[in-house]
Amino acid sequence: MHAPRRKAFNSVNAVSLARWIVITASLAMTGLIYVYLTLQLHDLGDRKKGLENELTSLRAQNDVARVQIEALTSRSAMQRRLKEGYLKMVSILERDIVRLNSTSRPLGEDAVQPVVNKRAGR
Repeated sequence: MHAPRRKAFNSVNAVSLARWIVITASLAMTGLIYVYLTLQLHDLGDRKKGLENELTSLRAQNDVARVQIEALTSRSAMQRRLKEGYLKMVSILERDIVRLNSTSRPLGEDAVQPVVNKRAGR
């Protein structure tokens, strides 16, 4: 009759298969990371452009406000408002003025004098 036959199985090299799985997984992860970082770069670029536009707008508003402040606080504008009665000016009394004068009197022996001490040996 028939002799017992050995069934032939295709042998699989497990080490080679594992190596190719690791290489494929590494390439896939590298590709996904590259795509993620590229999208993040574009997103941050759009945000930066928006912030730069906002900064330009704020600088323009600041310049407009500065011009308005200069116009409203100019001498002619203040005089006009004074004539209209919008502002009221009060003269400063002599008793409210503080004057700081340097004294030119001769310093005595006991007076405090500024001194410069030179360091010896340096």
